[in-house]
Parts: sequence; C-alpha cells; structure tokens
Amino acid sequence: MQRTFNLADLFELVCEAVPDRNVLSYGGEKTTYTVINENADAVAAFLLQQGVQRGDNVGLQLTNCPAYLEAFFACCKIGAIPFNINYRYTGSELEYLYSNSQARVVFFNAEMSEVVASAADTIGGIETLVCVGERGSDSFSSYTDILSAELKTPVYEMRRDDDLIMIYTGGTTGMPKGVMWPHKSLFFGALGGASWYHPGDPITEPAQIVERVEEGYFLTTFPVAPLMHGAAFWTAMSSVFAGHTVVLNEQVNFSAEHIWDLVEREGVHIMAIVGDAMGVPMAEALEQYPERWDLSHFNHLGSGGAVFSKDVQQRIKNVVPTIETASSLGATETGVMGPGNKKSDEGLMSYEGREDITVIADGRVAKKGELGIVARRGYLPIGYFGDQEKTAATFVNIDGVDHAMGGDTARIEQDGSITILGRGSTCINTGGEKVFPEEVEQVLKSHPAVHDALVVGLDHPRWTQQVAALIALRPESCVSSEDLRDHCQHELAGYKVPKEIGFADALQRSVVGKPDYVWAKEFLLRELG
Repeated sequence: MQRTFNLADLFELVCEAVPDRNVLSYGGEKTTYTVINENADAVAAFLLQQGVQRGDNVGLQLTNCPAYLEAFFACCKIGAIPFNINYRYTGSELEYLYSNSQARVVFFNAEMSEVVASAADTIGGIETLVCVGERGSDSFSSYTDILSAELKTPVYEMRRDDDLIMIYTGGTTGMPKGVMWPHKSLFFGALGGASWYHPGDPITEPAQIVERVEEGYFLTTFPVAPLMHGAAFWTAMSSVFAGHTVVLNEQVNFSAEHIWDLVEREGVHIMAIVGDAMGVPMAEALEQYPERWDLSHFNHLGSGGAVFSKDVQQRIKNVVPTIETASSLGATETGVMGPGNKKSDEGLMSYEGREDITVIADGRVAKKGELGIVARRGYLPIGYFGDQEKTAATFVNIDGVDHAMGGDTARIEQDGSITILGRGSTCINTGGEKVFPEEVEQVLKSHPAVHDALVVGLDHPRWTQQVAALIALRPESCVSSEDLRDHCQHELAGYKVPKEIGFADALQRSVVGKPDYVWAKEFLLRELG
C-alpha cells in the first residue's frame, strides 16, 4: 500500500514503529498505539457498514476519552470527514451545528443522550447516532458493541493527501464555522510536519516519520483543554505523530490542583494550556503549595488560543524556575504560527524572518508602518464548509499567493518584523487612537491584587469610545480604581489607561478560557449606570 500524507497513513506508520508504546493515559488507564489503531479499524468497518462514504461528515461530540482518537482515525481511514462538536452545546446550539455541518453520523457520550436525541430528531438527516458508554436508547448504536463486533476489517480505497478534516470555530466572532483542512495541509500547517520534537526540517516523504519517531525524543505531553478545542487537539496530534504518550484530563471541570497532580503522576514533560484563564489558577495553586508536587521532570508550559500574560508566566517560573514558558499565536483558519521570536515592548509578540507570516491591509500586503490583519501563507485550509461568502473574505489570493487571514491586528515595522497587537474585533477606538484590550489586560494582571481582567470600549460622546476594565480581585485583596490607574500609567500611554473600572467576583470565560467581552461590557454598563 502506497503511503500518503493522509493522517491515517501517518498514524499507521507510527504504530508500526512503536506498536507497544502507550499513546494515551486517561484516568490512570494506559492504551497502546496498537490498541487505538485496531479499535479505529473496527469503527471504520462499522461506518462502512452504515454506508458512510468518502466526504461524509461525522461529528465527534465527545469529552476527553480514547474513543475521540479512535473515531477520528476511523474517519481518516475511509475518507470520511471528522469534525468537533462542543459537548456543552444544548438545544438550539446543537440543532444549528447538526444542520450546518450536514452530519451523517454523530458519536456522543451517554450522558448527552437526551439532548442529542432531541436535536437530531428536530433537524432530521442524521442517519446514525453512536453512544459511547451505556446505551441510553434502542435508537442508538453502542460503541462498546462496535468494538466487540469483530467486523471484517475492510480493504480501504486509496487514501489521499487532500482528504479533509473539519474544525468548527468556537463562535466567538459569530456563529461557529467549519474550517476545512486537507490532511497534508494540517500536518504541515498545524502539526509541525514531524519537526517540532526532532532536530531538522519537516519531513518530505511519509515514510520518514518512522525515522523521526525512532530517533526523536520520547516525551509525555499533556493538552489540558478538551480535545474538542482546536489548540488541544493539535497539541495531541503533533505528539501522536512523534510517537509520544498523551495525557488526557478525565475531569470535565477545570481544577488547577488536579492538573498539577496529573503532571506529577504521569511524569509530564510538556503541557499546553489556553491562556490566563488556566494559567492564573495554576500559578495560584503553585504559590499556595510550592512544595506539594515534584515537577523535576517538567520542561515546558505553552499556551495557544488565548493570551498567556508575561506576569502569569513569571509567577509560575518563580515556583518552577527550570521550565520554559511560551505563548503561541494561531487560529483555526491559519494553523500554528508559534511564539514570537523577537523582543518587543509593544503588543503581544513580534516575529522576524518569517516568510509564512505577513500582514494584509485593504486587500494587499501591508507596507512598512501600516496596520492590518495578520495572515499566514503556505499550508492552509480550503475554506469554510458551505459558506462561500465568508470563505472569500478570509481566504484570499494576493498576487497569485493564497493567504489565510487571522483575527489579530498587526503592524509591519520599519525593519520588516511583524508586531501582533491584539484581536481586531475587540479593538477600542478612543479619540482616533487604537487600544487593544489584551495589552491593557496584561498590565492590569501584573498588579498583585488582580486575579483577572477584561478590557472593553464603552461609548463616549467625545472620544467615540473610552477604555473600561472589569476586574476580579484575588481572595482577601483590596485595591481602588485609582490605584489600578496609577499602576497602568507606569506601563501604558495615557489614552490606554482605563477611564472606568468595575469589579466582579469572577469574570465569565468559555470552558477553554476565551474571554466573553460581550458579557463584560453589559456588566460594566449595569454597574456604572
């Protein structure tokens, strides 16, 4: 069988290289590469038996569990298109996603049976519902039965590099959209092309992945967020294709102490989180119990998908000084762009010498000194599923080169480097000056009394908008609005300093730490009258 850059082919090559190595540790149970691959074969045979064909969409509405990887690779093996479904969705949210995705099959956890059945019945069109766990209804197929059915392993038709997977965005800038990634593009554009854990460039032939696995470092990786989140799934996949062991958090609700327990118990070398929403409580747990965990094996803590502020990184390093920390830029539409490689006094991070990253302004590549939207070139998605208009706006061709537009505003500096300033959709215009909330939030969170901060723009009759901040304080801490403004004035230009500051017991964020700016603005408007 000729191997391609199809993810199923690459996974099977890794399985041949390290068949008895553990690929997963979940709830204390270990699962080898061979077992995951055999189970994926069984699921693939079941899907073919159900009439699933190349190009059919298959939803994974699953919490962290081995079935997530097994069902994902089963789809890849037969050319079906797996996609993520937020397991916290209910009612109309599920109805929208089921309909928008044109799902033919959905895998889901047993505790979701009632809401899944109701949403599927409302929209129609889903032919097969597969329950992982105890069966909740005779109308569901049982995942346990599928694995024990001993269906004949099918002979798969030739796999292709351009088979697709789909990743639904979180819906932070409108309704969730399905981003369509060809397998090869995802492997190189989001998973590193088997180069992140091995010295050298990305591989050029599929078979080379065996050498990378056999010669590379063996590591244990821990993506803390749920696999249904793109950043966590990419972290897991890049480690799987390096032959690593991936630790999955079996708890649905986040607990910083439990996370550190797993890091110690599982001998984790690399951990990936989503911004300060996870980083802050993890720093606080270390500060409260600095001697509780043996973290001598722990090497690297990275973040993607939300800002991991420098102050929070330093607080963690103060307790665990031997680790490296990094905040990485990336998006579902652009893939992984990685941490900045140039020191910058402004913005979130800065890049230099990167041919794959640029800035787009008014439909062209920006000139030096201009603001625009950061964009990625190279291995990219082909667009949004079923939405040509939004595809045309995000995936653009300039001078014969395809670009994927990210969501962050950026500037090309005079030396050609690129400074990432912040999320363009939340940019505040105050008196003609642009203020990016993330920059102000980082400064606010460096104050010792501040636990969390969200910054928004409130309407103002003279300045169009004024900068306002909503603050959650650390337990037993007290600070005035004026003290916080004084703190900001030492680090920020005057127009960036919050003019209005409100306080809340806790700030609302998504399950993976994305800030809810709409909620923060509404809260401030109520509090400030």
